[in-house]
Amino acid sequence: MRRRRSIALWFAVIGGVLVVVATIMIWGARLSLGKNSYVSGLGSTGEVTAPVFNTALLMVAVGGLSIAVALQRVGQSREAGPRRSRVRLLLVPWLLVGLSSLCFLVASRVTCTYECPIPSNPLFTLQDAVHISFAVLGFALACLAMIGSALGSRLRAVRRLSWFAGSAVAVVAGVGGLLSLAEIGQQVGSWLEFAAMTIALFWLVGYGLAEVLAVGRTDVVGRLGSAVEDARQVDAASSARG
Repeated sequence: MRRRRSIALWFAVIGGVLVVVATIMIWGARLSLGKNSYVSGLGSTGEVTAPVFNTALLMVAVGGLSIAVALQRVGQSREAGPRRSRVRLLLVPWLLVGLSSLCFLVASRVTCTYECPIPSNPLFTLQDAVHISFAVLGFALACLAMIGSALGSRLRAVRRLSWFAGSAVAVVAGVGGLLSLAEIGQQVGSWLEFAAMTIALFWLVGYGLAEVLAVGRTDVVGRLGSAVEDARQVDAASSARG
């Protein structure tokens, strides 16, 4: 059990570092670009920021998969109550994080065409459709993972953080997407999309590390409780013999 937790912690730390570095790279690419752009636009074909962004998106995918492995391993070492069992039947955070990461893996390999035209644009291609579909699906699965952790985590702080992050990402990304489709307020919409991305990525890092570290604390408390209980039983037996 201790070895499983140790391996899970390594996966969580490696995944967290990859995601944080990728976030910095994406923001660096955005701030270096002298024009308005949505997140996917940074990696579009022919864009100057494409190499950096697509590498960063690949790092997000690998980091997310690493954190998903960590969550799955610590999930096996924790006893699930009835409430958690019902939640896991519908919203399994580690599985949703893993599927979301796979979607971003595809999106990092199949980029959109220059400036990422929207579906109503005559320049919209099958390549754009594939990229946008997987990117949107990845965000949706990430939001479901947040809901799953908000309902199923044993840590109150994680539940509150997940509710906040899930709500914020859904609202902010939704507004940004609608502005993009309506082709109005695109500068505001693009910044909203970057904000939603940042919230989701930092939630992923915080959630993964918190869940892994909580298992170690829970086990320590459990061992102390067992030792105290054993001592009480010994004292009770001694008193009975006396």
